[in-house]
Amino acid sequence: MNESLVLVADVMTIDPVVVRVDATVDEAVALLRAYSISGLPVVDGRGDLVGVISQTDVVALTEPSVGRLIRRQGIGIRVGDVMTSPAVTVPMTARLAEAARVMVDSHVHRLVALDEEGAPVGVLSSTDFVALFAAG
Repeated sequence: MNESLVLVADVMTIDPVVVRVDATVDEAVALLRAYSISGLPVVDGRGDLVGVISQTDVVALTEPSVGRLIRRQGIGIRVGDVMTSPAVTVPMTARLAEAARVMVDSHVHRLVALDEEGAPVGVLSSTDFVALFAAG
């Protein structure tokens, strides 16, 4: 296979699990665990992409000072409060090499793949690159 001709759409995870911006972080963590994934695209009520929440974002909540604040507030932290926004995206028709450059330049481990209308249709993770090259 000529890697220079491979497109994001050829490798991405199709129809990604997403979480709503108003969901609680506990709900996002449950999705991450249930699907054994490390990040989720975040959508608003219309299904438009507004960010990404990752395990890294969730781990930041375990910082002792943050934990004390959460317990004192007594409310569920919402995904929109801790997500990374805007999400780093790539067209699903982009070449894999271009997507790799975006990941490196943006210091991220996943990109949300968008269709022609800008809707999230997949996720490309660094693990996808490893799997591609491991397969030969």
